[in-house]
Amino acid sequence: MRCILPETFPEIHFDSEGVCHYCQEAEGQILFSAGEHIQEKLENIIQVSKALEGSSYDALVAYSGGKDSTYLIKLLQERYQLSILAVTFDNGFMSETSFQNMRTVLNTLNVDHLIVKPGQGSLNQMFAESCVPHIYPDHLTKFGSGICISCIRMVSTMALRVAIEKHIPMVMLGNSPGQLIQSESELIYQDNKIPFGLRKNLFKPLVEQIGNDSLYDLLMLTPAEYKTKPFPYVINIFPIIGYDENVIYQEIRALGWRKPTDVDPNSTNCKLNSLGIKKHCETYHFHPYDFEMSMLVRQGIISREEALQRVQDPDRKSDELAAEVEEALADLLQKSVQR
Repeated sequence: MRCILPETFPEIHFDSEGVCHYCQEAEGQILFSAGEHIQEKLENIIQVSKALEGSSYDALVAYSGGKDSTYLIKLLQERYQLSILAVTFDNGFMSETSFQNMRTVLNTLNVDHLIVKPGQGSLNQMFAESCVPHIYPDHLTKFGSGICISCIRMVSTMALRVAIEKHIPMVMLGNSPGQLIQSESELIYQDNKIPFGLRKNLFKPLVEQIGNDSLYDLLMLTPAEYKTKPFPYVINIFPIIGYDENVIYQEIRALGWRKPTDVDPNSTNCKLNSLGIKKHCETYHFHPYDFEMSMLVRQGIISREEALQRVQDPDRKSDELAAEVEEALADLLQKSVQR
């Protein structure tokens, strides 16, 4: 065993020594192997974006208050001298420490901040129904829980919508190298290439389960928005320039960032994540972070022991938090029905 993928992970197979086929395929690969042409493309897009007229900002950062997006803002300021708008999607289950971190960090860095807060009733319905088994295709749930898939899609849609409205040319995401399969198409792209009907079909089971077509607007842009020209670039920068968790923690702590104590070991900002983990494990019989943690292990970013610590959660913190969140979500949904 070299990573932490279990036998229950979809379509996995092992050799006679217990090494999975993902680890076999990764042997000999170079860490952060984005080609020079991708690095050049990044530099070119940044320079062109900084020279554009008509926008007050060079880049929008989808800012959760977590460790990666916090470091991303500091990095973009210092390395590229970008003018940044930090935009936060408030899902109603963020750690209060996360909001405190946002205020502290953004005040220190003098970065403008916009918080987008959709109606909580709609969000609660979305999260509750995202727990339904197989509400998303199995090829997506290999990499994350249904709750996280829904939330991330809403974050991406919100970020692009704000970027379009404010004519911001780049949307920067703080995904770790473990959250990406690392094909070059994931690193820098314009997310308006998928046919609208095909994209809508992805969310159709969820929206029909809830029975509210207006929720499509939370999960995807409108046809007119997808036709925006020029369409903003979406950039996952960490696999291109490198990623070191020790450096990240050191740098952001110097800004006054503190790790929340009311989240599970795989999150640094969101309490809802624990419920997503619980429901995913019950349905699919593997941890939704197994793939990401295994990617980080293969790349030498964390040790296998650290990865196991996060997903096995020996203190059972995830289970305790998940029960609290599930109870709170059920209570909120009941109150919404009563109104």
